[in-house]
Amino acid sequence: MNPALELQGLVVRRGSFQLGPVNLTVAAGEYLVVLGPSGAGKTVLLETMAGWHPAAQGAVLCQGQPVLAVPPRERRMAYLSQRLPLLPRSSVLENLTFGVRCRGESPDRELLQHLVAMLGLEGLLERGDVRTLSRGEQQRVALAQALLTRPRILLLDEPSTALDPHRKPELWQLLRTLHREFSCTVVHVTHDRNEAFFLGQRVAVVLAGKLHQLATPQELYHQPATLAVAQFLSPENLWPVASATPEGSGLRVTLAVPVTLEVARRGPAAFVGIRPEEVAIIDPHRPLGPQVQHNLFPATVRDLVFLDGQAQVNMTTPQGLAVTARVPLCTALDRGLKVGQEVQLCLKPRSLFLLPPNEASPEL
Repeated sequence: MNPALELQGLVVRRGSFQLGPVNLTVAAGEYLVVLGPSGAGKTVLLETMAGWHPAAQGAVLCQGQPVLAVPPRERRMAYLSQRLPLLPRSSVLENLTFGVRCRGESPDRELLQHLVAMLGLEGLLERGDVRTLSRGEQQRVALAQALLTRPRILLLDEPSTALDPHRKPELWQLLRTLHREFSCTVVHVTHDRNEAFFLGQRVAVVLAGKLHQLATPQELYHQPATLAVAQFLSPENLWPVASATPEGSGLRVTLAVPVTLEVARRGPAAFVGIRPEEVAIIDPHRPLGPQVQHNLFPATVRDLVFLDGQAQVNMTTPQGLAVTARVPLCTALDRGLKVGQEVQLCLKPRSLFLLPPNEASPEL
């Protein structure tokens, strides 16, 4: 790995809140997303990288060089906070070149034209006041302003928070395209799990000031590292384990409720979980495939909630195990799922994950 940014035992204190110690390496050209709930310390982490906060201990290295003593303007990092760095009563063009001019440099005209075309700003350049733009347009101007400075690292703080829900995926796709086009190193913080999984090549989960897991989206989906991570990513379908017995290459686990499950993997098991999307509601008119021939249970539909394109089905087995499934809305409608209906569900062995008893954050 060619590191662009390294955090070595970084500790930051803000009043009674402590972030860290954090050990983290961001590869050159990587898109890293820092994911966590409000108050977890994500913005403090980003602002410390940018040079806004002193560190109580540890080091921040940029391309191998310590930067904690380097003023923010000399770190060659572009930081887009939730309050976009735009000048009111100034034109779009003046805002685009503001960052470069602050450094006493002249804008690269070729790069400026490329960014204007790529971000769809051609019709906005003559606007005399940036405040007349929509939030999405202002976001694109701020991105162009940042990229025009050719930063070593682009820092993004909740960039889609103020956008309407239907506009967020447009920005996500734009950020993905910009990253591929410019091969820049990006550290992006968000509380939105969908945003993190869409954009992150790796995702760092920060909870209560601690880095709990650093993994690819696929690894996070299939195997959260701790109960706290699992509760944040997908709090449904997490059950305490009473006992576990090796069986072949996997385990047979008995839950605190009188239910036994076959799990297609081994490991320490204080809890077992499964994502709602991985719970199968068996179609009685179709033969069982190989993935749904084990861990079959009758259940009763207790609640049915229609979401955007999905149906959330809350069920209970005769043993009292509460299970939540999410299925495509068209599937729920075609199957005629309704409250009180008796169904058969499958907790696929390959989709179950085990969580260790130790809640301490892993050493990263």
